[in-house]
Amino acid sequence: MTSAQAPALPAQQAPAPQGAPGWFRLLARSSSSLSPRLAALWLDRLFTSPTRRPVKQTEQAWMNAAVRSSVLFRPGMELPVYSWGAGPTVLLVHGMSGRASQLSVLAQPLVAAAFKVVAFDAPAHGEAAGTRTLVPEIALALLAVAQGLGPLAAVVAHSVGSAATTIALSQGLQSERVVFLAPPDNLRAHLDAVARTLGFSPEVVERVQQRIEARYSLPFDQARGSYLARSLNTPALFLHDRNDRVVPLTEAQRLQQAWPGAQLIITKGLGHNRILGDALVIRQMLEFLTGAPALSTAA
Repeated sequence: MTSAQAPALPAQQAPAPQGAPGWFRLLARSSSSLSPRLAALWLDRLFTSPTRRPVKQTEQAWMNAAVRSSVLFRPGMELPVYSWGAGPTVLLVHGMSGRASQLSVLAQPLVAAAFKVVAFDAPAHGEAAGTRTLVPEIALALLAVAQGLGPLAAVVAHSVGSAATTIALSQGLQSERVVFLAPPDNLRAHLDAVARTLGFSPEVVERVQQRIEARYSLPFDQARGSYLARSLNTPALFLHDRNDRVVPLTEAQRLQQAWPGAQLIITKGLGHNRILGDALVIRQMLEFLTGAPALSTAA
């Protein structure tokens, strides 16, 4: 359903990732106690090092059909850029540990709807160079790619890519519309969740936040989507699953409350990644981008 007039929500922690073995948690707790500084260096590296996943066989044919180019992001680093089709330009932005090919399930129907679709691999993702990155740098990469594209009809972003898009919009990115799938609001909540599941102490989390804020010259509070959204007027559609175990639904609800005129459609049973390929989600995205009102029923 669409939650255009949702009530105010209390702060909520993101659910912790699963799978940290007991020995790892014991080592993280011990290092947090014996040397918080070294533990912070360790957690910082873990938090900012995405997993680089290969292109799936189901994505390969679509990627082979892409027109490939690159954008100079900074000295020594070029970002791979892929494009398909012709028409008004839609820029796709993947999330942390994602890749451009992951969004081929969105690119294909957009091309069929007469859009030109552009995607890129963010730093330390896909075929791009680098080993570490985070939301503020992905936002800068997005701005670098968008600079050579001309007017954007839309940006469609998944997960952390949505947070990066919000930062980019606050820094001058121009787009007629945005569609966010499973958007997070609070970077600190995600850091807390990772630290909890790995066994690091709150003191270590504070140190990591200070390191990241200094590195990117952007305080966490000023990177929150709900903080930045108040000054944005870009028409926005958010789609988020009720059972998302990576980014809780309350993140999207809080973002939608702060974003003037934003619509939120809540799905059920798709989780964090399957929402990308759901037929009804894609239909709602296309209706929104072509000017039709978004559906008001659950996906």
